[in-house]
Amino acid sequence: MTKLCRTPRLVYASQNLRNQPGMKYVLWIFVTAILAFSAGESHVFAGQRTIRLRQSRVRFEGRIPLPKSDLAGTLAGLKIVGVGPNSIAARTGLRYGDVLIAYNNRPITNEEELDTVIRFFQQQFDKTGRQVTADISLYRGGDMSLRTFRVLIGCLGIYTREWTFAGAFVQDAIVARDDYASAAKYVEQAATSGLYTEDQILHMRILCLNNEEDGQRIRAAQVDELYRKYEPEKLRFFVNYDLMYHKRYRAGAAMFERYLKFKGADVATELTLASCYTEMEKYNEAEALLTKVLARPKTDENAAGDYARQLLSNIQAKIYMGRRQYDRAQATFKRALEQHPDDLYYALAFLYCAARREAAGEEAVDFEAAYETVSERLNKTEDVGYHVDALRAFVLMKRQRSSAARAAVLKWKDSADARRYIPVFWRNFPDGTEIINNWNLLMGQQEFALRRDSIGRIAETHERAQQKAASDDIISRKGAKSAKEG
Repeated sequence: MTKLCRTPRLVYASQNLRNQPGMKYVLWIFVTAILAFSAGESHVFAGQRTIRLRQSRVRFEGRIPLPKSDLAGTLAGLKIVGVGPNSIAARTGLRYGDVLIAYNNRPITNEEELDTVIRFFQQQFDKTGRQVTADISLYRGGDMSLRTFRVLIGCLGIYTREWTFAGAFVQDAIVARDDYASAAKYVEQAATSGLYTEDQILHMRILCLNNEEDGQRIRAAQVDELYRKYEPEKLRFFVNYDLMYHKRYRAGAAMFERYLKFKGADVATELTLASCYTEMEKYNEAEALLTKVLARPKTDENAAGDYARQLLSNIQAKIYMGRRQYDRAQATFKRALEQHPDDLYYALAFLYCAARREAAGEEAVDFEAAYETVSERLNKTEDVGYHVDALRAFVLMKRQRSSAARAAVLKWKDSADARRYIPVFWRNFPDGTEIINNWNLLMGQQEFALRRDSIGRIAETHERAQQKAASDDIISRKGAKSAKEG
């Protein structure tokens, strides 16, 4: 599933970037922030993480969760946020949003437990040589009625995030509604219930950090309290996992700023903070951090290695785009493509800059010529064409070639993926809403807005008629009163 809506190179790394020789990209399931990728994010392709298994079966089994006969009402699990194509999970019918709570009756609350359990049963299959299946217990569609699916033992092919019942309420209150009061109430209820671990409660508290532009005082007090209660390294990991994933950049920046006061210097955190600043459009602060990192001698333990320099270049490209310096951004993406020719994000970002430059009237830029330079690598991947055509339609409309633009878009009118992923991907680019709005306009999805405007005009006409009738009534009554007095 090469949907083009991954988290592009999140730099909020919880591991030391100097020790990272490179990283394989996960399925393009999410867009949480442009030009960021987490070296330590816990979106795990379940069953594929390398774990050193102990040779002794007794010792090994002691590391996995004990089986539980009654799983009803389980309050923690793993939410599936991505399903690989042709994977065991896909063939079994597992879906995005399912909450996995047990594997062969062994409760699962985090990725490490799932990996360990799968590998334990895989080891049994390797010993017997027989085809082995396992039962997966899960919740679906917000319903906590238990469902069971039988799967083949082995890599499921899913991406997951930790889930708790109380945490789901906190996430809804914060992410969907910015309802801090309700979220705080849910956290306190969870904390006093005794049903959740300290780490599970911390996930909720981190997510409750104030992220509003005018919330500096509240945010500062919350940061002070967290750093009084928890270790800085632990907080950094949780902030990466919770705040950056949910694009809570102001809250994340406040936490990382405080961490650097404790640590003094840390290249991973500095690049993460620079990414936060970039998303907050604080470009000067972001560039100051990048300059600071680059100024360190190679012998410095926090000097930028090859991987960190790659991330740094990505952040700089985002800064260029934020400042609408698309020529410099395009040049940066071109250099990145030379090093990573199969990277689809770089290819589309390169094309986006070309489209912007041509739309702005730069004579030396031609979108189709830019497309030719990356077409071979884009054509290797399914479901990328609608992103290219979204950019092409944008350029064609700027040229006032509306018929050609509509033709480019309408070929995707029956594509559910295009409807879903066009807004998810392009809204993370500077002025990317123009790409989305142009697409929707040409696709005819503006009908709802037209109907709404029509209803609004009808209501307005009706209101004016009522006002006129009331006015006429007042006038007629006044006239009748004057006549009577006369």
